Amino acid sequence: MKKIIFLKRLCLFLIALAITAGVCMQSYADTKKYENWETVADEMTEILNESVEIYKQGTDDATKEATKKAINKAYFQYYEKLGFEKTVMSYISAQRGSDVENKFYLAKKAVKEGKSVEEVKEIIDSLTAMLKEDAAKLDGVGDSDTSSEESEAQKEDSGEGDTSAQHDKAVPVGKSSAASAASSFLTAFGLTMREGLEAILVIAAIIAYLVKTDNKKYLKGVYLGAVLGIGFSIFLAVIFNMVSSAIGAAESGMTQEIFEGIAMFVAVGVLFYVSNWMLSKSEAEVWSRYIKSQVEKSIGRGNMYALAFASFLAVFREGAELILFFQAMIANDLGTSMFHMWLGIIIAAICLAIVYIVIVKFSMRLPLKPFFMVTSILMFILCISFAGKGVYELQEADVLGRTPVGWMNGFSVELLGIYPRVETLVPQVIMLVLMIVSLVLHSNNNKKIRAKLEKEQGQK
Repeated sequence: MKKIIFLKRLCLFLIALAITAGVCMQSYADTKKYENWETVADEMTEILNESVEIYKQGTDDATKEATKKAINKAYFQYYEKLGFEKTVMSYISAQRGSDVENKFYLAKKAVKEGKSVEEVKEIIDSLTAMLKEDAAKLDGVGDSDTSSEESEAQKEDSGEGDTSAQHDKAVPVGKSSAASAASSFLTAFGLTMREGLEAILVIAAIIAYLVKTDNKKYLKGVYLGAVLGIGFSIFLAVIFNMVSSAIGAAESGMTQEIFEGIAMFVAVGVLFYVSNWMLSKSEAEVWSRYIKSQVEKSIGRGNMYALAFASFLAVFREGAELILFFQAMIANDLGTSMFHMWLGIIIAAICLAIVYIVIVKFSMRLPLKPFFMVTSILMFILCISFAGKGVYELQEADVLGRTPVGWMNGFSVELLGIYPRVETLVPQVIMLVLMIVSLVLHSNNNKKIRAKLEKEQGQK
């Protein structure tokens, strides 16, 4: 009877999700469509050039704010909202996306510091050149120097000097069918894998833990947390769309980045707690039966909520952003091959399912002590990754500044949240120190427990 009630509630929840998703997609129905990435880059160039014209009016605070607002509009309303950034990161490289994002920051920094118009214009010109180059690659015409020259010639013939006229008479560049297929597939596959892998690692580790310790009755809570994460991701995507319509895409984009940054730090706290809790159970090589009974007792309501909440955060953390990206990808043409986009999503989902199965099955074969150690260290690594990414999100929202680390020469590891910036590295170093301290403390504590149990067994 309870299962029937649960299934009914789950069905109602899924129906509500479908309706919400429909509303979410409908919000894009009346938005402007772009035929290719070149038209997006051209419109961004127009806005960025306007920001330079605004800055020429003076260096007072009001002018600076107006200039930064124009730059933010190009970034949040176009580069981020339309999926330009994520498409570049998936199809070209993550480093390229980071370089372009940093160029936006440098432009705003130059304005904030009151640099000369010439200096600001130099940065803006460099930025727009990067945008056009990336757009050409995404449209399948940037693979040779001649294609770039032909594209420039087309712009000159169509009246490049008048940017408003250019939009009315944009020269269609288009993609070849092969380029469209490759771009759509790689973008969808790469993004789904990158965002989904972290969630799968967290959920698989928790599931394997519960199965390994014969606590399968708690699995439903973890699965429910993941399902709720999907539901709240869709709900949050709708909220962001509504906020975007109400206050503008730039302000909404900044709010979204701040929210994602905070969510990252909450995830760090929850995963650090869970990893420490798992680590405390690692001394079980000889005393597995005793430890198993203690584990059963230790999974109280509070810890169960922590596991379910960790599962929820794993999905919810990036879910809304992923939905918004594919929403924009579907709503705008931009040479998207719908078949190859869905193919990329499906194959990525299959790969993630395989990763999940491998982790759970492999974990079942591990002795209890190595299992606890591996899962705990995995959680610690994710904590380090989320700490760096949380700061990165806040930097994108201009909440925090950024100090480049010269000796890293731009080296970054997107998956681990490692970026060549002092502000992202500092919390990661702190997390690393906390991880080492936790490992040492738990190791010493487990040795004491083992010695005590050996003594008690020897007296029997």
